[in-house]
Amino acid sequence: MPPPEPRVEFEPRDFEPSRLVIDPGETVTWWNTDFNRHTVTAYEERIPNEAEYFASGGFDSETAARGENLHEGILEEGDRFEHQFTTPGHYYYCCIPHEDLDTMAGTIVVRTEEGETPSPPEVVQPETDHVVGMGAHEYYPESLQVEVGDSVGWVNGTGIAHSVTGEAGGDVIPEGDDREFPEDGEYFASGGFDSAEAALDGWRNGREGDILPDEPFVHTFETPGEYPYLCILHQLWMRGTVVVRNP
Repeated sequence: MPPPEPRVEFEPRDFEPSRLVIDPGETVTWWNTDFNRHTVTAYEERIPNEAEYFASGGFDSETAARGENLHEGILEEGDRFEHQFTTPGHYYYCCIPHEDLDTMAGTIVVRTEEGETPSPPEVVQPETDHVVGMGAHEYYPESLQVEVGDSVGWVNGTGIAHSVTGEAGGDVIPEGDDREFPEDGEYFASGGFDSAEAALDGWRNGREGDILPDEPFVHTFETPGEYPYLCILHQLWMRGTVVVRNP
């Protein structure tokens, strides 16, 4: 028998509905009607500040939900998970097993006590020489030409976790000689990491380096050359390049 509404059901690669608007105090039930295994995992930095964290398995943080006991949050076919929402705002969450290739993500919007639908988080535009936007699976523009001394800001207005992570060659993100930084080029990655190793580590332990709507990532390029970068989560196709030239 289906659980009461409001509810979210699982499809092979989607939440249905992917966006659900409810009143404060209501309890949402996620019901896995799919044969695939799924999770409900809130992005900790993408829910209201005062709100209680939620994740299937009862984890109290995103780091715990993605940790060694991840299996405790898995919902098999027929399993249910529920959570009561009391704080108005937008809540972004994902299914960990299908977060990368398929970007299985959803949103719960909790109205105010007056019944109004709150505005989504403000998307801040950085005061930089150039801006690169992000879609569900792409940077735009994918290739950008700038001059030495120019600053670039990356903006993520989606509800999906994205990073900007310099490849820089090497064995951590092995993409071949054509995806290496200039010899004297400064490394860059959202989250302020100084190496690809550190960026990958931080990403695995709670999505450190996720570019939030109100926190664009900014980097100033001081050395000529080509700088390849990618989104760790969507690295098979979400890649970009900044080409830096002398004035």
